[in-house]
Amino acid sequence: MLLEQVRLGLQQALATRISAGPAAGAAQQTWQLGASACFSVVALPLVADTTWTGALDRLTQSGPPLLVVAERISQQARTHLRARGICYADAAGNAWLRHAAGLLVALRGYQQAAPAPAAAPMTTAPTTAPPARLNVAGMRLVFHLLRTPALVACPVREIAKTTRFSPSVVVRTLAYLEEHALWSADPAGWVALRPAVVEHWVGYYASTLRNRLNPQRYRWLTAAPPDWPYPLPPGCVWSGEAAAQRLLGISADPPPLLTIYSTLPRAQLAHHLQLVPCQRGPVELLNPYFSPLLPDPEQCAPPLVVYADLLASPAPRTAALAQQIRQAGLW
Repeated sequence: MLLEQVRLGLQQALATRISAGPAAGAAQQTWQLGASACFSVVALPLVADTTWTGALDRLTQSGPPLLVVAERISQQARTHLRARGICYADAAGNAWLRHAAGLLVALRGYQQAAPAPAAAPMTTAPTTAPPARLNVAGMRLVFHLLRTPALVACPVREIAKTTRFSPSVVVRTLAYLEEHALWSADPAGWVALRPAVVEHWVGYYASTLRNRLNPQRYRWLTAAPPDWPYPLPPGCVWSGEAAAQRLLGISADPPPLLTIYSTLPRAQLAHHLQLVPCQRGPVELLNPYFSPLLPDPEQCAPPLVVYADLLASPAPRTAALAQQIRQAGLW
């Protein structure tokens, strides 16, 4: 049945339960999304032009917002429906839902509605097809999910609200994980998948996320650096080798490269630590993508960040430290 096919597809794309109420007929139902978004759903055989305008006028006079469902809705028809404020969803994955309860969904299907000349891609609605690889937003979202496993059981809108990403980013990232057999909406299943998700995430870390953190190198202002270990001001944490030494309880000389994440302005932090810019300097400063930077006796970034930074380093010695972090079960 078309309504059931589209309902299940939309439910999977949004990771939100959609219940179907008593049918008013073979081609009409009531759908409930979440706690308060209710739609009057009508199935039409084909929505390819505007010949059904009169029928829609009669259907939209009263009751819950109308949601038109069809096997295929052309781009022209989708534009016309949105202009009239009429919601739609089709079997190709296209959907536009708007509700006074605060719901707004815009999805573009990954299937072509019909053969047509190449056209400029739509920029106003995201696609339900998973991306070819995780982008910066997807990497940061996966990091949130790894740090807070209970989030995976939440609806898309709740994940988006908690992580401060748009619902479209959440939908696409979860679709990507599912395509790579790295997704479970059950917290216990997510925990079981966690090692595989971490390794997949780390594989993209250096080239996708880390190079967007404004990394800059510095050297000490004086010829002799201060005594190790160096105290950091509030709003700063260690990562890489320096953090690994602390997390593993290793007493050693300062590593050749010191990695620091800081929320402080660079000039202020450089002045505090007596640093000056230097392309090959031994101190690296980065903007954090995790929060908050809590007061901590060790002043270390989250172990997963430390693990990723160790593997991102070209120095062979850091790989062994990364394995010790992993074997200790710190991330």
